[in-house]
Amino acid sequence: MKWIIRHWYELAVFVAGLVAVVLAVGQWNLLQTTILASLLVIHLHFYEEMGFPGGFPWVGVNVELHIDERDSTRWTLNQLSSLWGNEWFAVLVYVLPLFMPQWHWLSLAAVIFAFAELAMHLVYFPLSLKMLYNPGFLTATFGLTPITIAYLVRAPMTHLYHWLDWVLAIIWIIFNYWMAFRGPVYQKFGAMKQYSFTVEEVNRAERYMKQVRKNDAR
Repeated sequence: MKWIIRHWYELAVFVAGLVAVVLAVGQWNLLQTTILASLLVIHLHFYEEMGFPGGFPWVGVNVELHIDERDSTRWTLNQLSSLWGNEWFAVLVYVLPLFMPQWHWLSLAAVIFAFAELAMHLVYFPLSLKMLYNPGFLTATFGLTPITIAYLVRAPMTHLYHWLDWVLAIIWIIFNYWMAFRGPVYQKFGAMKQYSFTVEEVNRAERYMKQVRKNDAR
């Protein structure tokens, strides 16, 4: 089990491959195709953030939580809490709408989240780090975003979604983000120091650390 937790973001590539097979062999409508394709890309996104080129654990802690600490044993973000948070979000935001298409706000949340990822990786992280590329940039910008835009171009948004759907979708995203990355389960998992990120995983953020030091020196 510890090996699976340690390598979860590498195993995410195989999850993406499985979703690709399901997508290829099934007969899916526009919404289902969009959600499945997004589910595929979000797992590649996990690998880009954590595995190759990686570096997101330190970037997330430094930029989002404003914690200037290289010792990963002091973080609440670790291998287990990141597995919990990312897969919780993937299942609730991307998988659930496949089984409950009648709840339109669920599918709308998946659409909205793609633009939230774009804003984080194309605007927030680049402005914070003073560099364009950041872990997850490619899959967010050239993966999730084009898939979502293709759906928006073809879907009758004004007829499909009511104003209440927009409200519920935003509340759903906020709730799941809290559950995934701020809630009691995340905190409990984050306190388990045996799952702290390794030195190798932390060092993947070396170029971002250097950039932050350079920014601070100016």
